[in-house]
Amino acid sequence: MYIYKHIGNNAFSISVLELFFLLIIFIFIYIYANYKANKNHTETSNKYLKNALIFRLVISIVYALISFFVYAGDSVTYFHNIHCFTNVLIENPKHYFDIIILGNKPEFFSYFNNETLYPAHYMWRSGTAFTVTRLFAPFLIISKNSYLISSIIASLLVFPGIWKLFKTLCKIYPGMEKKIAIAILYFPSLVFWSSGILKDSLCICAIGWIIYAFYELVILRKVRLKYFIILFFASLIIINIKAYIFAALVPGLFIWAFFGQMKAIKSKIIKFLLAPAILGVLILVFILLMKNASEYMGVFGDLDSTLAQASVVQQDLVRHEQYGHNYYDIGKFEATPMGVLKKFPIATISGIYRPFLWEAGNPFILLAALEGTFLFLFMIYVIFKTGFLRFFRIIFSDPFLIFSLSFVIIFGFGVGLATANFGALVRYKIPLLPFYVASLFIIEYIYNKKKSLK
Repeated sequence: MYIYKHIGNNAFSISVLELFFLLIIFIFIYIYANYKANKNHTETSNKYLKNALIFRLVISIVYALISFFVYAGDSVTYFHNIHCFTNVLIENPKHYFDIIILGNKPEFFSYFNNETLYPAHYMWRSGTAFTVTRLFAPFLIISKNSYLISSIIASLLVFPGIWKLFKTLCKIYPGMEKKIAIAILYFPSLVFWSSGILKDSLCICAIGWIIYAFYELVILRKVRLKYFIILFFASLIIINIKAYIFAALVPGLFIWAFFGQMKAIKSKIIKFLLAPAILGVLILVFILLMKNASEYMGVFGDLDSTLAQASVVQQDLVRHEQYGHNYYDIGKFEATPMGVLKKFPIATISGIYRPFLWEAGNPFILLAALEGTFLFLFMIYVIFKTGFLRFFRIIFSDPFLIFSLSFVIIFGFGVGLATANFGALVRYKIPLLPFYVASLFIIEYIYNKKKSLK
């Protein structure tokens, strides 16, 4: 029985059974979160688990309803593809596992028919889009043909990676749980764009797992097989979905590793003697890593192709005849290092803070503009509070802050350079948001802590 019947698409309808399933999820979250909080009552971060899960659940419902009534974006197409995969499983399990295990081979498209329906061909041919469908598909079988339930399950599936990011920062900065929760668990656009069947959801999840495993393995030097496995598979997910995130993340991680090792050495003499050796080893490992990963990173596998791709994509996205007037233009640039560096200031500002308030052409872009204004004003507030020089001294005295803001700047620059469409920009910059907001909170916290000790 339906309480809402969508005209033309039953997947967008809402039934009594779906509401019952939703109630079961709420009850499960409540019991599970209370159990975790009571089991590890000494970890104050666990008290945020229940509210974070409920908030995520609510936002995922909102996201689904927006897809119903306002804009059916990529998430709906991914859902349709997954539904086609599930139909293949029912018709012929062998064909289903061929697709899931062996990938989108051209001959496998013949496994679909009028009964199973056909996945969107452009997503089938796209390696990145196919990876999203392939990863979510096995977990969304139980949702059948319900877009609402699929969105909720997808949102909860990626939550563990985001939770690991939150827990890792709480471990590094005890006493900051509330503000770190705001930056990672409750920041509106971050939760919204990781609450559907999207590339962004999987990438944010993978980033969280990478930060967790990297911190345990490299910074705390806990050599465990599980951390290597987590790093491998989380990196593989990002490389296969959005390789440019990996390209921006890795330099920052090596910066974190270097300054983290330097800070652990107390003797200035030993630190002076070992610094070149540690830096040299890290550079060598970085070169080997990027060399081995380049074959999987496509156009982002080397500098020349990356710059050329950025120029092509940026110029494509400013074509107003295709995308309307919902775009910004930082101007043409040559696909050379010097040509790109000339655009560094405008591209970085655009990647982090745009759209500006006067550029908002619809309610969704206005919300993004308000968020960008908040990010800018928050930074100004922290700089004025700490003092300009002290602001940078705090950053360069803390290895995580060096990594975090390096990633924000590198990623913001890349996104601002290669993205000119506001609709794309508000999603593409999501990975930098938790690091940006958390870093400003941490800088303020360190300043207040030092001030109270004087």
